Amino acid sequence: MPQDDPVYLNVVKQDIVKYDMAIKSLVQEIREHDGSQIELDELGSLVRARITQLREQIEELRRLAVEQDNDSDRCLLNDEVSKSDKMLQDNHKAFRNAVLASQLAINQKSKDELLTDSQSTGEEETGIRHRERMNRQSMLKKSSQLSDDLLAVTRLIRDNTEKSTKTLDRLVEGSQTIGSTQEELKTMGSVIAQARKILNKYGRRENTDKLLIFLGLIFFLASCLVVLRNRFIF
Repeated sequence: MPQDDPVYLNVVKQDIVKYDMAIKSLVQEIREHDGSQIELDELGSLVRARITQLREQIEELRRLAVEQDNDSDRCLLNDEVSKSDKMLQDNHKAFRNAVLASQLAINQKSKDELLTDSQSTGEEETGIRHRERMNRQSMLKKSSQLSDDLLAVTRLIRDNTEKSTKTLDRLVEGSQTIGSTQEELKTMGSVIAQARKILNKYGRRENTDKLLIFLGLIFFLASCLVVLRNRFIF
């Protein structure tokens, strides 16, 4: 299927909506999660996969916008790309907050269990300390992953800013070209006006010359008649 086909463009838009809804649904599951850290990790992996797919479709939409020949279509697609970027950032923020809240709930649950089991045997205390250590390691791992996600969002924002700057530069160059063209048109208009005046002037002069020639011819004929008349009379 040609990538400039409207059907392909609609497929890209539908995929963006589909992945956005999938992310929101998974984020809601994370908010309501009441299970283990492993289950939370699995949900987080699914969300990251959907975010990657959504980002790819947004980049495809951005590429299609750049390739549009019609300025109006290009502007409309660029607006959709901007909205999609904002949507991606909001989903990322919601995902990060949901994961943090769920992890805090899991940790609190673990602490409550630790307090309940604090009166158990030393063997149980060893198991509790092991779980705490595992939870801390998991938290550190999640914190590292969240930091990577934040860096990815930062890079995305920086790329969008650079693209916006380039677009603005192209618009400024186009405006300067239009201004230069207008000046050239004004100069050509002045030249045409001057040429019209000169042509009109020469046209009037040509009419005057024709009139003088005609009057001279009449005078010459009159003179000839006078001479002939005088000759025949005398």
